[in-house]
Amino acid sequence: MKKNILKTFAMIMIFSIAIPFFSGCNKDLDGCGLTVVAVDGNDVSEDGQYNTRIPEAKIHIGKNSGNITRDGVSDAHGEAYFFFDNEAIFDITITYGEAPDTKVGSATVRLKEGQKIRKVVPLY
Repeated sequence: MKKNILKTFAMIMIFSIAIPFFSGCNKDLDGCGLTVVAVDGNDVSEDGQYNTRIPEAKIHIGKNSGNITRDGVSDAHGEAYFFFDNEAIFDITITYGEAPDTKVGSATVRLKEGQKIRKVVPLY
């Protein structure tokens, strides 16, 4: 009798500890995530990869016909993170430096519900 109680108690403890590990990270993203990476378009390796990321670049995301915009600055790794509630197509404009040495880059991105999009934008 005691063995059955101990086995039952042990099984309950194992399941109560294991369940959070299997279900804790399966939440869907409620909206659209966007990571913008600012890179130097003139520094490309032979395999087509950009070698230099640009920190402290000014990033503007928006659409001329809409009123939803986001502004940010790239971090030390040349990345900036944004979140939007709904799907959309946005234009990305990035500037870096002072005139006459200003570098500029632009791209268009389509955001999809529940997805994290990563967009690399070269600056020239």
